[in-house]
Amino acid sequence: MREPEEILEKEPYKEVRMNQVVVNLASIRKVEAEYLQEIAEIDKELAATPLGQRLARCKELLGVARLDKADAEDVVRNAALQVYEATGDKQPHPAVKVVMSTVLYYDQGAALDYCRQHLSKALKLDRGEFEKAAKVIEPEFVIISQMPTTRIASDLTAYLDQSLNEEEG
Repeated sequence: MREPEEILEKEPYKEVRMNQVVVNLASIRKVEAEYLQEIAEIDKELAATPLGQRLARCKELLGVARLDKADAEDVVRNAALQVYEATGDKQPHPAVKVVMSTVLYYDQGAALDYCRQHLSKALKLDRGEFEKAAKVIEPEFVIISQMPTTRIASDLTAYLDQSLNEEEG
């Protein structure tokens, strides 16, 4: 991957001015806000109509139906397991199968010790924890440096006026 400086030096992006890209982002955010506002207004208007009330009721009933479905699926699973345990039948119904899954039970500390000695590929670095600790203990194999990152203000409305002035001028 090329560094941003490399791109700016070798491609036409070099001519991009920061103010232009910020004004562009401000304009796009304004359009997004307008659509969100319009959707909120439509939702409010719709809620006051019989159709909106019907929609709200359907959404409410859908939530109840989903909870009922999850409960019914649990009942079917439990019933199938009971039939299997009693009879050994792995297909107690044409629409239901009992499948055997391998499950491992072990002491996590013992497993970690084993992996350190015999299976290092099974160990995964928790980068967040390591980097937090590395900032404090500064191990010799870690290079700690400062890198610029960007944060864009959430409110760019002040720059929209600049956009209008540039269009008029």
